[in-house]
Amino acid sequence: MVCNIRGHVTLNALCTYHAEPSEGSELEKAAYSLNKKQKIIRLVGQWVLLYGLLLKGDPPAWDFLEKLRGEVLGDSRLSSMLREQLRDRRRARVVENGHQTLSKLNQQLDWFSNHEEPVGKCQPIRAQDKVLYEIYRPNHSFVNLMLPVNASVQDLMSSLVNPGGDHVLVKMNSSGDRVQLKLDATAIYTSLGLNEKLFLCTTSQVEDLTPLEEQQGPNQGSMDTLEQMSSKDIANQLTDYDWELFGAMHEVELVYYIFGRHKFPGTTTANLERFVRRFNTVQYWVVTELCLCNDLGKRAVLLKKFIKMAIVLKEQRNLNSFFAVMFGLSNSAVQRLSKTWERVPSKTKRAYCSFERLMDPSRNHRAYRLAVAKLSPPYIPFMPLLLKDMTFIHEGNKNCVESLVNFEKMRMIAKTVKIVLECRSQPYVPSSPQKGLADRMFLEAPAVRISTYSEQSLSLRSPTIVRQYIQNLNVIDNQRKLTQLSRSLER
Repeated sequence: MVCNIRGHVTLNALCTYHAEPSEGSELEKAAYSLNKKQKIIRLVGQWVLLYGLLLKGDPPAWDFLEKLRGEVLGDSRLSSMLREQLRDRRRARVVENGHQTLSKLNQQLDWFSNHEEPVGKCQPIRAQDKVLYEIYRPNHSFVNLMLPVNASVQDLMSSLVNPGGDHVLVKMNSSGDRVQLKLDATAIYTSLGLNEKLFLCTTSQVEDLTPLEEQQGPNQGSMDTLEQMSSKDIANQLTDYDWELFGAMHEVELVYYIFGRHKFPGTTTANLERFVRRFNTVQYWVVTELCLCNDLGKRAVLLKKFIKMAIVLKEQRNLNSFFAVMFGLSNSAVQRLSKTWERVPSKTKRAYCSFERLMDPSRNHRAYRLAVAKLSPPYIPFMPLLLKDMTFIHEGNKNCVESLVNFEKMRMIAKTVKIVLECRSQPYVPSSPQKGLADRMFLEAPAVRISTYSEQSLSLRSPTIVRQYIQNLNVIDNQRKLTQLSRSLER
């Protein structure tokens, strides 16, 4: 699946095999050789188009591209062909995006002239980047370490303790479940689950480890904040942020994730894992807020707000957050709140019931797949199901059959990866800031005087405040605790 070209390979070396026909005139041999070289240039161009800026962080690949560029510049026919190829791709991007200007190509040729960093505050995590690791001790004190994103457990421990001891690195979640990590495990921090933390201790201290207070989630809900924000404003910011996370993820990370990142040295799946973790965060945010809202009337209003939020997310074709909200609403701790559901208007309930049908897993999630087939890009797919599909393909089919590559399996994997490419084949236009706020107040609540809106409530409805809120969701992911909270609300 992954093309790995060493830096010492050159264009001439690539053309060695059958570079010239065994028969024919010198002119025919030269034409044959030129044709082969042009095919290689097109192949490498497709390779760069697929992997993009990831290749800049791969020294062998970068070295190869630089050497190939030098040889192409030495042949006017090849260089003119490559310039035209890059110009055509730039022109296609201008047509797609509709707002870019057709810049003049660098005379020195730049393989990456058509590639740009994703626009937004959320930037991709590269394999060579450094991230902040928080390592806790049994007494809940901690130390910060700045290490590469792909640092191993051995690297972390070497920075903290002397070798030869009986120290171990443990990953623990909010329920107190512990997993002792192997020394050769890598990229631990970015693969941490929701509310998981790293602990360094001796083998004798493992059983005595306890979760941090912050891992337990909030003790108080944010209803006072949420009631000042409209469902549409929250959904807009959720979608904007999701597109930043989705855009930062390279589709090849799906392959690394399913086949095993350890098989692809120097790569990372940090962006994909961050996006998947976001789904879990939004899902448990819905449950947390409802289970921490003690007032029955306000809880019914909040439940209605989340359903309306799901409606907007579906309209925006943000299926990942749409399903996250729906999974939160279908959590047993929420479903059992019968008194709360009774207060939800019948029209809102009908919308929720229609959405429930999309979650039906029967016939391999047929309802969802039929709905997605009708969508046009851009849209954000339901990522957990996409990963599930790829996992079934990978585990149900061998990579090789009778010492031959199983191309049927590779085609199925590629077809699934292509879904991500198609989702992003058209640019996403972020939601514009609110305009005509006073007008919207009268539309939403015509009987309420504008003087009843305090300065604080107006500030809470600003896109910046809403964005800040949805980026820093604090949730309870311990199902037992959520169930206990739910039972305390409604026996």
